[in-house]
Amino acid sequence: MSNIRTDLAVETREEIAKKGEIGDGVLFSEENIDGFLCSEIEITNEAGEKITGRSMGKYITIEFGRIWLKEYSEFMLAAELIAKKIKILAGSDDQKILIAGLGNNYITADSIGPKALQKILITRHLKQQLPGLYDNLDLVEMSGIAPGVLGQTGMETAEIILSVTEEVNPSLVIIIDALASRKVSRLATTVQLSNTGISPGSGVGNHRQAIDSKLLGTKVISIGVPTVVDAATLSYDVLEEAYKYLDIIPDDRLTLDILNASLEEMGGNFFVTPKESDIIINEVSKVIGYGINRAFYEDISFEEMSRIAN
Repeated sequence: MSNIRTDLAVETREEIAKKGEIGDGVLFSEENIDGFLCSEIEITNEAGEKITGRSMGKYITIEFGRIWLKEYSEFMLAAELIAKKIKILAGSDDQKILIAGLGNNYITADSIGPKALQKILITRHLKQQLPGLYDNLDLVEMSGIAPGVLGQTGMETAEIILSVTEEVNPSLVIIIDALASRKVSRLATTVQLSNTGISPGSGVGNHRQAIDSKLLGTKVISIGVPTVVDAATLSYDVLEEAYKYLDIIPDDRLTLDILNASLEEMGGNFFVTPKESDIIINEVSKVIGYGINRAFYEDISFEEMSRIAN
């Protein structure tokens, strides 16, 4: 059973304008930072919520491409950019942080949360074990949990995180999760951040209780990467590209709803992940983990992170 949630990526300015989403209560910005396209939507009121179908808050999409094929220098730039956006969403200097790596560690496409957690520098236990050294190093109190999924624990992910939050009392909770992409082109090539919480399982029709500031009583940042795409979306995008290649006018009758209905007739929809998903998940989880480290441990180099995490 999976917690994979829905892709809430920010579209391009042209796509948003075409849908009529820029207007009252919807702010949009787009910039190129160190070679990565970074787009942001901020929903500021209820009118903006109705226009976009999103909750009030900030949504950031960073397009880092096939990071697993790029040079180490680009990997570091991507991690630095993620760190910068995390600090913007956090809004202040947080000293007690809880990291929750959501997902099923036994399913590659759903394991990005637990794998990213393995790369994060956890320090909360040092405060009890090495109080003098801990204070001298001026470390952020970082704790982490990989709560698994309902089918493994019999407990809702939200219940587990709420219980841990009440015990640890963090000033910020960061949740890492896999996404079901709404576009093949975004599959494993974007990282998405928001301060509105998450709805685990929404991407695969397996809706679970939302995890947000209202539930936890503290700031929440969610970080996700699209790791799967449903067959209907895959088919639609392939046909769209084929129409362009053959210079044929698309048939407007062929919609995602029609493709979904056709797949149901054939036995039901299913989800697809890239064939190199094990390599992809390892590298993408690392850039997320290192980005979180960089946001709160600015004096620790990437080389030191690698040695400590390994």
